[in-house]
Parts: sequence; C-alpha cells; structure tokens
Amino acid sequence: MVAPSLDEFRTAAEQYCALFTREEPIEARDIWTFRDLLLRLIFHITAVESHPHGTDHDDDQPGMEGYYRAVKKLEALPFNLYRVVFDPHDFEEKDEPVTGSLSDDLADIYGDLAGSVALAQAGHVDDACFYWALLYRSHWARHAVSALAAIEIYRTDRCESTE
Repeated sequence: MVAPSLDEFRTAAEQYCALFTREEPIEARDIWTFRDLLLRLIFHITAVESHPHGTDHDDDQPGMEGYYRAVKKLEALPFNLYRVVFDPHDFEEKDEPVTGSLSDDLADIYGDLAGSVALAQAGHVDDACFYWALLYRSHWARHAVSALAAIEIYRTDRCESTE
C-alpha cells in the first residue's frame, strides 16, 4: 500500500487551489476533479499531521472576498444543495437533517488550503503543515467528508462516470 506523503498532499492542495485561481471557469465535469483531489487530501493528511510544525509565519487566507469569488466560480457544478446530519455520532440528540452546500464546502476548503500553499511555496513548509493540520481538524475535515459523500452518492445514484 502507498504511504501518506507530504509531497503528495502539497501537490493535491496546489492543484485544488489552482482550480479557483485559473482563468478558465469551473465546469460541471470538474466535480470529478474535486472528488479525486478530496480523496487525495484526506488520504495524505496524516503525513501533514506527523510532519514537524512551525509557527514563525502567518497563514494569509483569502478572506471573505476570496470566499465569495470561490463560491461564484462553482455555479456550474451539477448540484449544490444536499442533506446531511450534522453529528453522526451523537445518538442522544434527535438531529433533523440539515441542508449542506457543496459550493460552501469546496470554497471553505479552498480558503483553508490557500494560505498554507503560499507558505509552502515560499519555503515555509513546517508553518504550512501547522496550519493545514490545525484547519483540517478544526474546520475543513467536516467540509471535505460532507462534500465527498454528496459527490459520491450523486455519482453512484446516477451511474455517472468520472471521465
């Protein structure tokens, strides 16, 4: 089996962010690219978590303006809203399913990855790993898993090909 790799995580993070910064619009078929990148990011995150972490440089995230631009770029995806149970492990609470937003998930992940991609590209890999791991555990893990579940159910229910 292939072991999780920091280089592979970094490559996937760069490719993910490039979808939002490229000139070409995001198209409906890019949903499969997002699916593949989310799978890679989730698989390789343990390499990020085990890498030494630094805090010498701040993570400069895109902010709300960058978030809104990212959401706007996602308009062509084949669906946006889906149902989700907020905490699948809380059997005491009788949660009703809530509405999830694929564009919110994917844009939030972009926001959490982008600043650290810039740090890593500037040679501050330890600092990038600190922010990638922190933001994964505190924020984008839920977005990634929810988005991936919604995309995969969409694919299997419609017998869609990822090509």
